[in-house]
Amino acid sequence: MYETIFRRIAFPAYETLVKRRGTAGFVADYERSQWLPPEGLQALQLRALNALLDHCWREVPFLQRYWRDHGRRPGPLESPAALADYPTLTKALITANYADMIAASWRGRTLSKTTGGSTGDPFRFEYTMEAYARRTAIMWRGYGWAGAGLGTRTAYLWGTGMRQGGWGAWKDRLYHGAFNRHFFDAFSLTQADMDSLVDGIERYRPRAVVGYVAPLVSVARHMNAKGRTIAGIRGVLTGAEALYGPERRELERAFGCPAFDTYGSREVMLMASECDSHQGLHVNADHLVLETVDEAGRPVPSGTSGEVAVTDLHNYGMPMVRYLNGDRATFASGPCACGRGLPRLASVDGRVLEMIETPDGRKISGEYFVVLMLDALDVKHWQVVQTAPDAVELRIVTPAPWSPERRAKFAAGVRARAGEAFRVTVTEVPDIPKTATGKRRLTVALPRTPPGP
Repeated sequence: MYETIFRRIAFPAYETLVKRRGTAGFVADYERSQWLPPEGLQALQLRALNALLDHCWREVPFLQRYWRDHGRRPGPLESPAALADYPTLTKALITANYADMIAASWRGRTLSKTTGGSTGDPFRFEYTMEAYARRTAIMWRGYGWAGAGLGTRTAYLWGTGMRQGGWGAWKDRLYHGAFNRHFFDAFSLTQADMDSLVDGIERYRPRAVVGYVAPLVSVARHMNAKGRTIAGIRGVLTGAEALYGPERRELERAFGCPAFDTYGSREVMLMASECDSHQGLHVNADHLVLETVDEAGRPVPSGTSGEVAVTDLHNYGMPMVRYLNGDRATFASGPCACGRGLPRLASVDGRVLEMIETPDGRKISGEYFVVLMLDALDVKHWQVVQTAPDAVELRIVTPAPWSPERRAKFAAGVRARAGEAFRVTVTEVPDIPKTATGKRRLTVALPRTPPGP
């Protein structure tokens, strides 16, 4: 009952009358457009894309110069695929030309945000209120597929999400209480906290759980080791890092329900979500353009991993067209059993900056190291750090040192891809530090110089 009242009355009233945003209308629009056939989605996408490009040609000085330097001229595209003729954008280019990336009619009226990115280096960008409202609507659609939609009683293992003490804390409790959600602190999670955390979630009696992969999996492993379950949960939704098969199984065993993966970033929020058919992640093609491209910026075919280039179709304040966000992904082919026309990602393959490149140009995916470590059940945390062009160090948090044989086996696995001359060391460490956004990076590569104009 509460979900229905909140979704149909309270949320639209709050967004429309109090916040003066069109979020509720966008929620309704996106609920409809997800069921369009692929050709209908492409037509919708093309209209929005041509409107955005026309706006950029008229109002965004840097893009005008940058595109002309790459041989582009104003004019409508005939299909979304023609966007591939435009050059890609990098964080370095945006930062170096920041003022000229802001549309003339939006100067002084945009919102701004900073992201740590995959390396922890701050990156600032601008966006409009409409862009934020649309991103929020898309988020609620994706969360709804996992049973964590508007007004659903949901436990978040997501950092505190709350201010501590005073008027701000009271406002936060009221706000999150209205949304029917409670935040459990994932940033200060220790083994000693596990039982009380599980007790707290159980007392809250959520219908859904949302959280970062790493802390959720830690809680699930603790529950499974102790034979604990929490009844009544319909879905567990994960974010911040990839959800692999073993971790998915831990979550589903502990919480007694399906796990749902998502893919997003602070720059554009939710880009893709998993539906209840569990056949990949549906790209929000009615809201953005997501391409997978090679080093020259050309699209790669389905089934092939490529760098992610994303275009938010509705951020007119600082349009980031074909923005390389540092991730890699692989598109799936064919329709999904759920009936939605939205295209699908088969996988999000890892960060570009987390791929290890050898001196002779071989690129080793971070997922390869995941495979090498699948049987290392005694290892609590691990991280592969490239310490030189021809060397990596495996850092492990483990109760006992590895034997010479285990070290040699890991080194042989790395050298099978990197070459026999590649140097490999294994070091026991007390902990693996998280980034400012609460993520643990599995692989840390040497920095590379981003492409310029």
